[in-house]
Amino acid sequence: MRFLTNIDISNFYSNFMSLDKQDFDVIIHEFQSNKKVIQLLSIEQKLELKIIYLEALYQVGKYGTFLREVDEIIEDCIRYHEENEFNRNLYEDLLFKKATALFHQGYIEESQYVTTELIKMNPSETLHKALLTRINYRKNESQFHFIKVICLFLIFSAAMMYGSNLLIVRPFYGEYLPLLFDLGFAVLNVGVLFYVVSEISLYGAAVVKSRILVQKYIKRKLGKKDQ
Repeated sequence: MRFLTNIDISNFYSNFMSLDKQDFDVIIHEFQSNKKVIQLLSIEQKLELKIIYLEALYQVGKYGTFLREVDEIIEDCIRYHEENEFNRNLYEDLLFKKATALFHQGYIEESQYVTTELIKMNPSETLHKALLTRINYRKNESQFHFIKVICLFLIFSAAMMYGSNLLIVRPFYGEYLPLLFDLGFAVLNVGVLFYVVSEISLYGAAVVKSRILVQKYIKRKLGKKDQ
Protein backbone atom coordinates (compact mmCIF):
# COMPACT_ATOMS: atom_id res chain seq x y z
CA MET A 1 0.00 0.00 0.00
CA ARG A 2 1.31 3.41 -0.96
CA PHE A 3 2.03 6.05 1.64
CA LEU A 4 -1.18 7.70 2.73
CA THR A 5 -1.37 11.43 3.31
CA ASN A 6 -3.75 13.14 5.70
CA ILE A 7 -5.79 14.18 2.66
CA ASP A 8 -6.13 10.53 1.57
CA ILE A 9 -7.28 9.53 5.03
CA SER A 10 -9.70 12.44 5.24
CA ASN A 11 -11.11 11.63 1.79
CA PHE A 12 -11.62 8.00 2.75
CA TYR A 13 -13.48 9.02 5.90
CA SER A 14 -15.69 11.46 3.98
CA ASN A 15 -16.42 8.91 1.24
CA PHE A 16 -17.29 6.23 3.78
CA MET A 17 -19.61 8.55 5.71
CA SER A 18 -21.36 9.49 2.45
CA LEU A 19 -22.20 5.86 1.63
CA ASP A 20 -25.87 4.95 1.59
CA LYS A 21 -26.46 3.66 5.12
CA GLN A 22 -28.92 1.08 3.72
CA ASP A 23 -26.32 -0.37 1.33
CA PHE A 24 -25.06 -2.84 3.92
CA ASP A 25 -22.99 -5.04 1.62
CA VAL A 26 -21.01 -2.06 0.31
CA ILE A 27 -20.38 -0.78 3.85
CA ILE A 28 -19.12 -4.20 4.96
CA HIS A 29 -16.88 -4.53 1.91
CA GLU A 30 -15.43 -1.03 2.26
CA PHE A 31 -14.74 -1.46 5.96
CA GLN A 32 -13.13 -4.89 5.64
CA SER A 33 -11.05 -3.81 2.64
CA ASN A 34 -9.66 -0.69 4.30
CA LYS A 35 -8.87 -1.73 7.86
CA LYS A 36 -5.33 -0.34 7.66
CA VAL A 37 -6.65 3.07 6.64
CA ILE A 38 -9.28 2.98 9.38
CA GLN A 39 -6.56 2.41 11.99
CA LEU A 40 -5.06 5.79 10.98
CA LEU A 41 -8.26 7.70 11.76
CA SER A 42 -8.86 9.55 14.99
CA ILE A 43 -10.52 7.66 17.83
CA GLU A 44 -13.88 9.38 17.29
CA GLN A 45 -13.83 8.85 13.52
CA LYS A 46 -12.82 5.22 13.92
CA LEU A 47 -15.65 4.66 16.38
CA GLU A 48 -18.18 6.24 14.02
CA LEU A 49 -17.17 3.92 11.19
CA LYS A 50 -17.17 0.86 13.43
CA ILE A 51 -20.70 1.60 14.62
CA ILE A 52 -21.91 1.93 11.01
CA TYR A 53 -20.10 -1.32 10.15
CA LEU A 54 -21.66 -3.15 13.11
CA GLU A 55 -25.12 -2.00 12.08
CA ALA A 56 -24.53 -3.35 8.56
CA LEU A 57 -23.35 -6.72 9.89
CA TYR A 58 -26.40 -6.95 12.13
CA GLN A 59 -28.86 -6.03 9.39
CA VAL A 60 -27.56 -8.66 6.94
CA GLY A 61 -27.55 -11.35 9.62
CA LYS A 62 -23.78 -11.85 9.93
CA TYR A 63 -24.19 -12.42 13.65
CA GLY A 64 -20.95 -14.37 14.16
CA THR A 65 -18.81 -11.52 12.80
CA PHE A 66 -20.97 -9.02 14.68
CA LEU A 67 -20.38 -10.80 17.99
CA ARG A 68 -16.61 -10.88 17.42
CA GLU A 69 -16.58 -7.10 16.99
CA VAL A 70 -19.29 -5.74 19.26
CA ASP A 71 -17.63 -6.07 22.69
CA GLU A 72 -14.68 -3.91 21.65
CA ILE A 73 -17.04 -1.23 20.31
CA ILE A 74 -19.11 -1.28 23.52
CA GLU A 75 -15.93 -0.83 25.57
CA ASP A 76 -14.83 2.06 23.32
CA CYS A 77 -18.23 3.72 23.70
CA ILE A 78 -17.88 3.58 27.47
CA ARG A 79 -14.25 4.70 27.42
CA TYR A 80 -14.40 7.60 24.99
CA HIS A 81 -17.95 8.89 25.16
CA GLU A 82 -19.30 11.18 27.82
CA GLU A 83 -22.29 10.03 29.84
CA ASN A 84 -25.27 11.64 28.11
CA GLU A 85 -28.65 10.52 26.80
CA PHE A 86 -27.43 9.81 23.25
CA ASN A 87 -24.57 7.63 24.38
CA ARG A 88 -26.73 5.78 26.91
CA ASN A 89 -29.12 4.96 24.05
CA LEU A 90 -26.21 3.89 21.85
CA TYR A 91 -24.88 1.64 24.62
CA GLU A 92 -28.30 0.07 25.15
CA ASP A 93 -28.80 -0.37 21.42
CA LEU A 94 -25.49 -2.22 21.02
CA LEU A 95 -26.27 -4.44 24.01
CA PHE A 96 -29.73 -5.21 22.61
CA LYS A 97 -28.28 -6.15 19.24
CA LYS A 98 -25.67 -8.29 21.00
CA ALA A 99 -28.41 -10.11 22.94
CA THR A 100 -30.40 -10.65 19.74
CA ALA A 101 -27.34 -11.90 17.84
CA LEU A 102 -26.56 -14.34 20.66
CA PHE A 103 -30.16 -15.55 20.51
CA HIS A 104 -29.99 -16.16 16.75
CA GLN A 105 -26.66 -17.97 17.13
CA GLY A 106 -28.18 -20.32 19.70
CA TYR A 107 -26.40 -18.93 22.78
CA ILE A 108 -29.62 -18.75 24.77
CA GLU A 109 -28.16 -18.50 28.29
CA GLU A 110 -25.73 -15.76 27.24
CA SER A 111 -28.54 -13.91 25.47
CA GLN A 112 -30.70 -14.16 28.58
CA TYR A 113 -27.91 -12.74 30.74
CA VAL A 114 -27.41 -9.69 28.48
CA THR A 115 -31.17 -9.16 28.16
CA THR A 116 -31.59 -9.31 31.93
CA GLU A 117 -28.92 -6.61 32.27
CA LEU A 118 -30.87 -4.50 29.77
CA ILE A 119 -34.06 -5.01 31.78
CA LYS A 120 -32.21 -3.81 34.88
CA MET A 121 -31.13 -0.67 33.02
CA ASN A 122 -34.44 0.06 31.34
CA PRO A 123 -37.31 -2.23 32.46
CA SER A 124 -39.94 -0.22 30.56
CA GLU A 125 -38.41 -0.80 27.11
CA THR A 126 -40.82 -2.92 25.03
CA LEU A 127 -38.11 -4.49 22.82
CA HIS A 128 -36.20 -5.72 25.88
CA LYS A 129 -39.33 -7.32 27.32
CA ALA A 130 -40.24 -8.91 23.99
CA LEU A 131 -36.76 -10.44 23.60
CA LEU A 132 -36.87 -11.82 27.15
CA THR A 133 -40.22 -13.45 26.36
CA ARG A 134 -38.77 -15.04 23.20
CA ILE A 135 -35.83 -16.37 25.20
CA ASN A 136 -38.09 -17.88 27.87
CA TYR A 137 -40.26 -19.43 25.16
CA ARG A 138 -37.21 -20.90 23.38
CA LYS A 139 -36.04 -22.46 26.64
CA ASN A 140 -39.35 -24.37 26.76
CA GLU A 141 -38.82 -25.81 23.27
CA SER A 142 -37.69 -29.21 24.55
CA GLN A 143 -41.07 -29.60 26.25
CA PHE A 144 -42.82 -28.43 23.11
CA HIS A 145 -41.00 -31.00 20.96
CA PHE A 146 -42.38 -33.72 23.24
CA ILE A 147 -45.87 -32.25 22.89
CA LYS A 148 -45.54 -32.19 19.08
CA VAL A 149 -44.62 -35.90 19.09
CA ILE A 150 -47.79 -36.69 21.07
CA CYS A 151 -49.91 -34.57 18.72
CA LEU A 152 -48.42 -36.20 15.63
CA PHE A 153 -49.13 -39.63 17.13
CA LEU A 154 -52.78 -38.69 17.72
CA ILE A 155 -53.16 -37.29 14.19
CA PHE A 156 -51.49 -40.41 12.73
CA SER A 157 -53.85 -42.60 14.78
CA ALA A 158 -56.84 -40.67 13.42
CA ALA A 159 -55.54 -41.09 9.86
CA MET A 160 -55.14 -44.85 10.45
CA MET A 161 -58.75 -45.08 11.65
CA TYR A 162 -60.03 -43.23 8.58
CA GLY A 163 -57.77 -45.29 6.29
CA SER A 164 -58.79 -48.63 7.77
CA ASN A 165 -62.45 -47.68 7.41
CA LEU A 166 -61.94 -46.83 3.74
CA LEU A 167 -59.47 -49.56 2.73
CA ILE A 168 -60.35 -52.50 4.98
CA VAL A 169 -63.81 -52.23 6.54
CA ARG A 170 -65.70 -51.05 3.41
CA PRO A 171 -64.19 -53.61 0.95
CA PHE A 172 -64.72 -56.56 3.32
CA TYR A 173 -68.05 -55.67 4.96
CA GLY A 174 -69.65 -53.61 2.21
CA GLU A 175 -70.20 -50.52 4.36
CA TYR A 176 -68.33 -48.09 6.57
CA LEU A 177 -68.18 -48.44 10.33
CA PRO A 178 -69.59 -45.12 11.66
CA LEU A 179 -68.00 -45.66 15.09
CA LEU A 180 -64.54 -45.74 13.50
CA PHE A 181 -65.16 -42.45 11.70
CA ASP A 182 -66.45 -40.85 14.90
CA LEU A 183 -63.50 -42.13 16.90
CA GLY A 184 -61.02 -40.94 14.25
CA PHE A 185 -62.66 -37.51 14.18
CA ALA A 186 -62.51 -37.28 17.99
CA VAL A 187 -58.83 -38.31 18.13
CA LEU A 188 -57.93 -35.81 15.38
CA ASN A 189 -59.65 -32.97 17.23
CA VAL A 190 -57.96 -33.93 20.50
CA GLY A 191 -54.56 -33.88 18.78
CA VAL A 192 -55.10 -30.45 17.17
CA LEU A 193 -56.65 -28.97 20.33
CA PHE A 194 -53.84 -30.34 22.50
CA TYR A 195 -51.26 -28.75 20.15
CA VAL A 196 -52.95 -25.32 20.17
CA VAL A 197 -53.58 -25.27 23.93
CA SER A 198 -50.03 -26.43 24.69
CA GLU A 199 -48.44 -23.77 22.48
CA ILE A 200 -50.61 -21.02 23.97
CA SER A 201 -49.83 -22.27 27.49
CA LEU A 202 -46.07 -22.37 26.90
CA TYR A 203 -46.13 -18.88 25.40
CA GLY A 204 -48.28 -17.64 28.28
CA ALA A 205 -45.82 -19.12 30.78
CA ALA A 206 -42.96 -17.31 29.00
CA VAL A 207 -44.88 -14.01 29.12
CA VAL A 208 -45.69 -14.41 32.83
CA LYS A 209 -42.10 -15.28 33.70
CA SER A 210 -40.84 -12.23 31.79
CA ARG A 211 -43.37 -9.90 33.42
CA ILE A 212 -42.45 -11.11 36.90
CA LEU A 213 -38.78 -10.28 36.25
CA VAL A 214 -39.64 -6.91 34.67
CA GLN A 215 -41.90 -5.94 37.58
CA LYS A 216 -39.15 -6.89 40.00
CA TYR A 217 -36.72 -4.42 38.41
CA ILE A 218 -39.36 -1.73 37.95
CA LYS A 219 -40.08 -1.86 41.68
CA ARG A 220 -36.37 -1.85 42.44
CA LYS A 221 -35.83 1.19 40.24
CA LEU A 222 -38.77 3.04 41.80
CA GLY A 223 -37.42 2.17 45.24
CA LYS A 224 -34.06 3.77 44.39
CA LYS A 225 -35.79 6.96 43.20
CA ASP A 226 -37.72 7.23 46.47
CA GLN A 227 -34.57 6.99 48.57
